[in-house]
This record gives sequence, structure tokens and C-alpha cells, in this order.
Amino acid sequence: MNRYRRWVLWGVVAAGVGQWPAAAALAAEEQNACAMLQKDDVEAAFAPRKFGPGKPGVTVKATASRAAVSSCTYTSRGAMGRDRLSVTLGVRRAPSDAKGTTSEAARAGARQLKATPVNVAGLGDGAYWVALGGSIQLNVFRGRREWLTFGSRAAALNDDVVLARITRIARATMAR
Repeated sequence: MNRYRRWVLWGVVAAGVGQWPAAAALAAEEQNACAMLQKDDVEAAFAPRKFGPGKPGVTVKATASRAAVSSCTYTSRGAMGRDRLSVTLGVRRAPSDAKGTTSEAARAGARQLKATPVNVAGLGDGAYWVALGGSIQLNVFRGRREWLTFGSRAAALNDDVVLARITRIARATMAR
């Protein structure tokens, strides 16, 4: 697993430490991050770059002691070194509101990683972003059950540009 994916996974896991929900089978409600994050949205946000197919990453099936978790990463094609760009979506889905993660708990996990959460307006209650491990992570919550983490690592772009572009991707993804 590459360093970027570990940071995304660590962010998802650390913010939910001690809060993985006990669950019955969730097969019908599990989210597939690669089905949610569309290549067209990624390419439109970061044009003129072109991206390869989405690559599934971390997948945790729901069990009696865990929420469903999946991730998907798109990496720009043909770019070398400093121009390479990746976009990742991590999805965590709890079996119920009572077993879900709150924005406050996620922010506390980010602070434990020495990150500073910054509010993002227009993406629902509790949305925030953090700079973590050289990448930008945008955290969005759909109620208490679903936590979406959009991340991008782009050395050639500043944080404000990356944040604006992954916010655009988040809006498109959430509209589905």
C-alpha cells in the first residue's frame, strides 16, 4: 500500500477509533467508492490531466464488529514526479445513526494526528478539510451513518486550488 493510501486509511481509522459499529450483515447498504467517484468528475476538476481507471483500495466488509469501508484512487496518466496527481475517495458506512461517527469525533481524530480541521461551507453539516501527510483531505458527512473522505495529493498545485477542485468532485459525488 502506498504512503498516500495509508494516510487516507489512517485518517478514516484514527478518527473512528473506538467507534467501529457492531453490525449485522450490511451487504445491501455497503458503498463501493469506485462506483461513487466518477472518472469524468475527476478529469473535469483537474483538466487537462487525464486519469487511469479507478483502483479499488481498502475494502472492509461490514461484520458484527465493523462498519463497511472502501476506497478508490485515480492517478493521473503520463505525468512524472512533481506533476503526478492522485484523487482518492474513502467511504465509511455505519449500520445505524446510533453507531455512526460524528464530525466532532472525526475532528478529534484529526487533531490527534496534529492536523487542524478547517470548516467547509456548502457540503452539509460538519464538513471540514485538513492538510495531512502532504495531501488535502475533505471530510463530508451524510448524517451520522456515512463519512466520505475525499483526498488529493498534488505537489504542483497549492492547497487552495486542490481544495476547490476536490470540493467540486465532492458536490458531484454527493448529488448521486
